[in-house]
Amino acid sequence: MNQLATDIIRQLAMRLDTAPHGSKRAEVEQVAEALGWSPHKVYEHLKKVGWSSGRKKRSDAGTTTVSDQMLSDLAAVVVTSIRANGKVIMDVPNARSMLQANGRDFEVSNGHLNRLLRKRQMNAPALKRATPHVQMKSLHPNHVHQVDPSYCVLYYLPGKKGQDVQRFASDDEFYKNKPQNIERNASLRVWRYVLTDHYSGTVLVRYYQSAGETQANLWDFLLWCWAKMAGRPMHGVPTLLIWDKGSANTSSAIKNALTALDVKDIPHKAHNARVKGQVEGGNNLVEKLFESRLRFQPVHSVDELNEAAERWSTAFNANAIPYFDSRLARDGMAQPLARFALWQTIRKEQLRILPDIALCRTLLASAPQSRVVSQAMTISFKHPQADRSLTYDLRGLPAVHPGAKVDVCPLVFGDRQVKVIATDYKDEKHSFSVSPVEFNDLSGFRVDAPVWGEEFQSMPDSVQDANRKDAIRNAYPEKTDEEIEKLRRKNVAPFGGLDAHSHLGNVYKPSYMPRLGTDIELPNTNTMETRPLSIIEACKRIRSTLGRSLSPEENQIIRDRYPSGVPVDEYDQLVELINGPPEAKLALVK
Repeated sequence: MNQLATDIIRQLAMRLDTAPHGSKRAEVEQVAEALGWSPHKVYEHLKKVGWSSGRKKRSDAGTTTVSDQMLSDLAAVVVTSIRANGKVIMDVPNARSMLQANGRDFEVSNGHLNRLLRKRQMNAPALKRATPHVQMKSLHPNHVHQVDPSYCVLYYLPGKKGQDVQRFASDDEFYKNKPQNIERNASLRVWRYVLTDHYSGTVLVRYYQSAGETQANLWDFLLWCWAKMAGRPMHGVPTLLIWDKGSANTSSAIKNALTALDVKDIPHKAHNARVKGQVEGGNNLVEKLFESRLRFQPVHSVDELNEAAERWSTAFNANAIPYFDSRLARDGMAQPLARFALWQTIRKEQLRILPDIALCRTLLASAPQSRVVSQAMTISFKHPQADRSLTYDLRGLPAVHPGAKVDVCPLVFGDRQVKVIATDYKDEKHSFSVSPVEFNDLSGFRVDAPVWGEEFQSMPDSVQDANRKDAIRNAYPEKTDEEIEKLRRKNVAPFGGLDAHSHLGNVYKPSYMPRLGTDIELPNTNTMETRPLSIIEACKRIRSTLGRSLSPEENQIIRDRYPSGVPVDEYDQLVELINGPPEAKLALVK
């Protein structure tokens, strides 16, 4: 509302305060006609300048015959029909018609429904509005980096004399309904990779010619950003890396490489690019402040493009672009600062230097290796920085026990450390950084091993040890470990004794119906004749039975009576004959 209209409304307000009853409506309509407004709009502007009609508010003001549930249903139909691009394809009259055909009677006009939804912030514009967000902070330079690849409008066609020809993808050539135009130039596409340091706002950019996002390009870009480059103060590995859930980003190879550098990655929620809004803004800055210059000074290859981008990035972050203020300004900052200048406030303990870049490139091809924990609670692993396998002690780590399988990947920070990932019984993963065990090269003993006669060390309880001890203590409640050991040596029954089998005599036993069977018919068999005992065997058995030696006469009687051997079934009779009463003993008759 302009100043003239404001003055007219204020004058109207003063006249209405003194106007007689019944004439106020005419005054309002007269001003509405003069301004080309509706009377309702005039009343709205009167309220804005502080005028009130003085009418008593109705006791039922703010109430409606339309239930909250019906309004919620109406809003649900509208919001579920909003497209991803924000277009509303189901308005209130159409939604009301569909719902009323399904048994919901609103009994008010469409205009009134719109007002009800608007007052409750349930109309389409309110539902489309972005969710309020919380501003995040980082603690220092290199605490948080954000990275985002974006398809660039540039591409390069092969030209004469080895120089490619720079082209911009026009709206007509890359029209969204003609994807074949994009596919035709897929191998000529240029992808822009942008990384920002959240604390200082430093922006780094690099270009790659590729048909799409690749993990190799992403890893090469990250290493380029984190390596120390001449003329660029920013370098070093971050603590956190924020990115989207692209297939190249969340691939296991990239994740393993980041794990080796001890970088925690946080992919943001799908369709929530605002989480990495700084790097989204960085893409916009690069496109508007750098790529816009290429129309006036073309470059002829991606290599030349990267050289130009590096010059621009260095000048932008140093606030060295002539007649352009590129300093970082945030609400709450005492004064704007050049981005490189703010990054320079990083402290020694916060700057993690990137290891040898050749070693870092090999990390993309490495994957976690499985190891089985030994009875000594150790594993062996060949670290890429070591010339042989090293031993790592896992004693005292949760979810780790002898025989457990753990995943191991190398860490290139520290002294040949590894990251050990163990899974507990809840399928929850636990990760630990472990240093190698030190050995005496001459003797082969562990440096930290106890010395005979000086000290003794016991192995920390494993998960099984702790579970076993808890189970035994539960079987002998309110007893110390020493008391439990004594009770177990005395074979004292656990739990004070349990009815382990006596109760089985009182359990219900069903009655079973006898089942008929079939007799087995055996073939006729001849009785096997038992081989008689030889004279020597018979004499040995008789000596064993009687417990004494046989006399020559008794021996001769056996030989005379059974010259062909003693039948087994007559052996007992022969023993009685030999061992008869003295007066009845047989005598040898000559």
